[in-house]
Amino acid sequence: VVYTAHPLFAERALAALGAEDARRRRTEVVGVLSQRPSEHLSDRLRLASLALDSDAPQRAADAAAAAQQALRLGDLALGERLARSALDRSGGLAARLALAHALAWQGRGREADAVLGAVDAAALAEPALMDWALLRAANQFWMLSEPERATAFLRTVRGKVSEAGPRTTLDALSATFAMNAGNVGYAVKVAGEVLASPSADDQAVAWAASASALCAARQGRFGDVEPLAQRALAAEHPGLLRFTIGLGQTTALLMAGRLSDAREVAQQFTDFAELQQPGRAIGEVLLAHVLIADGDFGAAAALLGPAAATLERTGYSWGPLSLTLLAIALAQQGDTAATAKALSRAESRHGTKSALFGPELGVARAWRLATMRDAHGAVAAARDAARTAERGGQSAVSLRAWHEAVRLGDTRAADPLARLCGEVDCAAGGLALAHARALATGDGAGLRAVSDELAAVGMRAAAADAAAQADRLGG
Repeated sequence: VVYTAHPLFAERALAALGAEDARRRRTEVVGVLSQRPSEHLSDRLRLASLALDSDAPQRAADAAAAAQQALRLGDLALGERLARSALDRSGGLAARLALAHALAWQGRGREADAVLGAVDAAALAEPALMDWALLRAANQFWMLSEPERATAFLRTVRGKVSEAGPRTTLDALSATFAMNAGNVGYAVKVAGEVLASPSADDQAVAWAASASALCAARQGRFGDVEPLAQRALAAEHPGLLRFTIGLGQTTALLMAGRLSDAREVAQQFTDFAELQQPGRAIGEVLLAHVLIADGDFGAAAALLGPAAATLERTGYSWGPLSLTLLAIALAQQGDTAATAKALSRAESRHGTKSALFGPELGVARAWRLATMRDAHGAVAAARDAARTAERGGQSAVSLRAWHEAVRLGDTRAADPLARLCGEVDCAAGGLALAHARALATGDGAGLRAVSDELAAVGMRAAAADAAAQADRLGG
């Protein structure tokens, strides 16, 4: 049986046609499809894609609009092709912005900056100035790794804008910058003001709500995560922000001890991206994050290796995080050399734009020291990670880091965990505290009981550590 819709069949059929025949067939198909416009976005994008290499190209404005739709779906390659076609034929700002967006999201920040740099900002009306400035600031922050310059640029533009709506959108991006830079409290404050503003547009809501959802999860305000996530996803501009939302959702589920649900949510984000990069790689980071908590280090490392290689070529803060998680997964498999290499790469790429994930980097250092049989150093590094998280207002992350310290043998983690559990109410916190108390008192039977409870919620690595500690105590 031959399935004519199969990509391999289509590829061979196209090769058999030859370039001229293929172009003629595309032109015929575009003519037929254009007579019956579809309501489905996927059909409209397929038509736009066919028209690119036909003798019946769409109007430049329509191609630019299709490019924006492709970007919202995460199809960066198609977005780039459509935008470039529109720009070549019109030179218009909409096409230029769509192309810069596509390039930036693929990590090609210098190319995006060149496209944006060709714009005469002084000649732009306020709405157009906003569109240009937001994209240029985001590109500076992530892709060019110039967060200070990006923040200063936003402030300058805000001073030139008079309308409340545009100022709110600038504030939303500022909140996203603050979150990535580890200034969680300020990010939550500014994002909250944006979400309460009647002048906030979809783009502002997407940025503010996604940042708020992830901040809430890392602070331990788990009840706020899902409403914020749904508000962000309902906006028309989620794009790759959907993965920020996903990390907030999976973090909340992990802390609730719902690992199977967290895995399902992470898989949904991965499946949504299909083979489109960098979305696929970011989705795999989400899934690997859950797999590490589940103790499936081999599967996590298998995902993170290729994902990190893809994300290293971009400027996303997901790049340093992917390398950090890879180091953690490799360390817990006992691969000292590979752990050192991954950690070195993570440290070299970590900076202001990924400061939010500084505590995870500290945990990776702790596990690397453990592979080197430096138990004292490992515990000290885990404690440092926990304190770093708490100083940054990331109470839930601090709680998890203290549990890592307990897994590594820290007998003095019970007090800080008890204090944090008073602030953050979750299943993972209760289990971490029980683990810490049993270890501190040398309670072998208690460790065995905690091990069973950890295993029951799917935290198999922590369960194995508690069981090993019980064995050493004869419990």
